[in-house]
Amino acid sequence: MSGALGWLRARLGVRAVTSLAAAVSVAVVLLLAGAALVLLTDRLLRSSLEETATEQAEVVAQRVAANFEDDVKKNAVDATAQRSDLVQVVRDYGEDGDRDIEVLGASNPLWTMKPMASVLPEPGDTEVVGSVWVTHRDGIKETDPETTEQVMVVAYGTSVKGRDLAVYAAQSLGDVHEAVTTVFHLVLIGIPLLVLITGIVTYLAAGRALRPVEAIRARVATTRDPSVRVPVPAARDEVGRLAETMNAMLARLQAGQAVQRRFVADASHELRSPLATIATGLELLSRDSARPAADRDTVTALRGEAERLGRLVDALLLLARADESGLRPRFEDVDLDEVAEAERLRPAGRIVPRIEAAHVRVVGDRGQLAQVVRNLVDNACRHARSTVVVSVRRSGGHAELDVADDGPGVPPDERARVFERFVRLDDARARADGGAGLGLAIVAEVVAAHGGTVDVVGSPMGGALFRVRLPLPPDEVAVEEEVVVPDVAESAAPASRAPRPSSLPRTAPG
Repeated sequence: MSGALGWLRARLGVRAVTSLAAAVSVAVVLLLAGAALVLLTDRLLRSSLEETATEQAEVVAQRVAANFEDDVKKNAVDATAQRSDLVQVVRDYGEDGDRDIEVLGASNPLWTMKPMASVLPEPGDTEVVGSVWVTHRDGIKETDPETTEQVMVVAYGTSVKGRDLAVYAAQSLGDVHEAVTTVFHLVLIGIPLLVLITGIVTYLAAGRALRPVEAIRARVATTRDPSVRVPVPAARDEVGRLAETMNAMLARLQAGQAVQRRFVADASHELRSPLATIATGLELLSRDSARPAADRDTVTALRGEAERLGRLVDALLLLARADESGLRPRFEDVDLDEVAEAERLRPAGRIVPRIEAAHVRVVGDRGQLAQVVRNLVDNACRHARSTVVVSVRRSGGHAELDVADDGPGVPPDERARVFERFVRLDDARARADGGAGLGLAIVAEVVAAHGGTVDVVGSPMGGALFRVRLPLPPDEVAVEEEVVVPDVAESAAPASRAPRPSSLPRTAPG
């Protein structure tokens, strides 16, 4: 039973299972109560008919005894004459155990009719025939039509001066059947209605009882800030204790996160000074021409590592600041196309990005937006085969910055995860394969601080396309400007431009 409830709860939910359980329980109870009500109604009505018929039989027996003369049949006729109910006075004329019941007298509806029963109780005893079909006249006249109905017959035994007689009194069962049928129909209609009402009321009541749980779930689901606390209901019940436990857990998470953030921020800050000293020393060593070439190559390699470590420390500091108090960009007018054009001036690497930018002005922090472009371009150049395209344009009240490459692309099921911290989709951790996985996380933080969005889709060139959308200022929204380059969003590309297979993975820069 518990397994079935668990299966239902897993598929229907607590409210539905609770309502279903309440409805089933009420249905079982009502079915048993309804069956008992129908049987009890039938029993009570039959008992009432039996009492009435017994009284009738006793009265007739008393009249037969009071009017007794030598002619038994005449006395029986006199006792039953002009009666409109169903009464017969009978006697057994059989011999040697053979029963031959003869009607001595009968009420008007039963004139000339055969005996209603075949029982002959001892004097003073009563026997009941619960159900028998009897044909009688529908009135007291001989010309009245005959009818057949189901009746209950009570046989009362009596003895008048040594002669055993039996008096039959019958009561129609039609009213009993009609009453029982009515009760049955009421039960048949009432039980489903009551079960439905019970299910609905239980569903609503369960929803109201679970409302604090839903409030707790909604609060936890809609916030990433562990300092937020879930509402504690006034009732000191299981839900209230759950809320208190949840708040205690959030407090522990907040404390642990605060310690972690302070450690990252302090460690990153403390690393900057020794890194600067190391970089300065390596710079001086690289200028010493008297050193052997092998030593100069080692110093050059160490300078590269120091620069990489410095970038990692700067990224950690930026993310720690974003976690602690937000990035708080310094808003000013920024020509996004100029920020993109600045990528031409950076030292050329293996791939030089192609810039195709229309004039677009946004409001934001120039340095942070430049870091967004730099991280996206570095990420694209790391994975591109030969081409990286940076485009800027207006689109529906937003500025769009696209960085596309012809590399292996990002699998669809990993496109949301690449913006998480320290996420690298490659299996290797070699330095040549990418950074620490913080570059795209920084992009996501900066873009969110500017009220924009960043997504990754497939590029028509066969690789990945990272698209940043930033809101335009009100005075720029109304500006109509011809688009310089076509939209390079994901579309149905020709078969000749389908992504080429490659084993190179996509990673987040750092």
